[in-house]
Amino acid sequence: MKRVFLVFLSLGWAGVSAVSEERGSEFAKAAEARIEEKSNIRGDDPEWFFLTKELRHVATGKFWEKSWEEVAKNGTDPVPSIVEFANQLASQDVRLVVVPVPPKAVIYPDKLDSGFKPGDAYSTLPFLERLLEEGVNVIDLESEFLTARDEGDDVLWYCKQDAHFSPAAIERIADLILRNQGREAVEESSITHGETEEITIIGDQIAGSEWEGRGAPEKLSIRPVFYEGKRGVDAEGSTLVLGDSHSLVFHQGRENGMHCTGAGLVDQLSQRLGSPVSLIGVRGSGLVQARKQAFFHASENPGFWANMKLVVWIFSAREFTQSRDRIVPIPLER
Repeated sequence: MKRVFLVFLSLGWAGVSAVSEERGSEFAKAAEARIEEKSNIRGDDPEWFFLTKELRHVATGKFWEKSWEEVAKNGTDPVPSIVEFANQLASQDVRLVVVPVPPKAVIYPDKLDSGFKPGDAYSTLPFLERLLEEGVNVIDLESEFLTARDEGDDVLWYCKQDAHFSPAAIERIADLILRNQGREAVEESSITHGETEEITIIGDQIAGSEWEGRGAPEKLSIRPVFYEGKRGVDAEGSTLVLGDSHSLVFHQGRENGMHCTGAGLVDQLSQRLGSPVSLIGVRGSGLVQARKQAFFHASENPGFWANMKLVVWIFSAREFTQSRDRIVPIPLER
C-alpha cells in the first residue's frame, strides 16, 4: 500500500529571505569564536548559557552544502538513515514525524552575542526541505520560534540556564504535532492539566560549573499533567515519543536531572490526545542511540510495532553534525 504522508512544514520564518549571506557567515564565525574547551559558554546576556556542542554545530554554517566527511563528527550524511527509518515504519503502517530541535543560539543569537538579532543565523530550511523531498514528515520549529519572536511574543522558548527547550515550547510542540496530524485536542479525558505551577531549576549549563551558586536559580511556569490520579503519564499507547533528552526533560524528574515530572512532551501530548503516549528516551544520540533502544525494546516486546500508529522522533538538530555515533543500518526488531 502506498503511504501518503501528511506534511506540515511552514514555508519558513518571514524574515528568512531577508537574511544576508554576510550576516549568516558572520554569526557562524561569532559562534566559533565563543567555543572553548569547557562544555558551556556564557552569553553576552549574563543570564543565558549555551552548550559548546551546539555552538560547534552553528559554526559549521551551511553544513548541508559541505562535505559530510569534513563537517560531521561521524563523517556521514544523516539523511539516508532518517529515510530508512521512515520507510521501515511505513512498511508497518506506522507514521513518522521528525522534530529537530534547533540550537538555542539560532533562536536567541542576541543573547549569545549582542551584535546580532533573531534571524541572523543561517536558516536550516534548505536542509529540512531535502528531508521533505525524500518523503520524510518534518516539523520546522526554527521558523515557528523565530516567527513568534518577530511578532513580539515574549514567551521563553528555551531555558536560560539549561540546554533544553522550555515548558512553554513543549506545549507548543505538542500542539504542532496534532496540527501536523490533522487532529484537534480532545476536550475531555482522564488525562488532565493541573493548576499552573512555578518551579525553580539549576540548569545543566550551570550545575557543576564555575557559575553554580553565583546567581539565582531560574524560574519557570509549568502546567503539570495528571493521569489516573497520578502526576505524569507512565503508560503505553499507540503513539511513541522517541528521542534524546528533549523527550525526557520536565518528565523524568528532578532526581534524574530533568527538573520535574508531569510536564514533558509525553505528558502534554498525552493530555491533548486523551490517551497515554509511549516513551523511549535516551541521554545520548537521538539519531542513533534512540533508534537502537527502540530496536531493543521492540525485540523484547513482540507486537510492539503492530500496536503503534505514530512515532514522534525528537532530537537536537546539532546531531546532524556533532554526533560521533557511527550511523549504521538499524532494523525495527529482530
